[in-house]
Amino acid sequence: MFNSIRRFIERGKKGYCHEDLWNFDNWLSSLLAKGLKEFKQQCHGYPNDINDWDTWMGILDELIDCFEEQSRGIDNIGVNFLETYNNRRAIKKAKLHKGLELLERYYYDLWY
Repeated sequence: MFNSIRRFIERGKKGYCHEDLWNFDNWLSSLLAKGLKEFKQQCHGYPNDINDWDTWMGILDELIDCFEEQSRGIDNIGVNFLETYNNRRAIKKAKLHKGLELLERYYYDLWY
């Protein structure tokens, strides 16, 4: 109980706690995915270099999927553990690369 309270207070002061740093990549990915989902529901416009609302919604969906994927484990590996692990990791890295490119391109357009 004390640890839960300590984490709550630390997150209130800093926005994260020491335990979040143990797996910081997953914490950041989860935070981005959750924030982007809410942003998508509440935004009222789209960037000037995009022609329509549906395209912007698709880009936000792609960003959300990218960061949700990073938080997912690599389950059901089965017999060929190393091969399956390496394949899933390659898929995750490719999605991350695309997601980070989109995040860089539209970073300053994430306002509503």
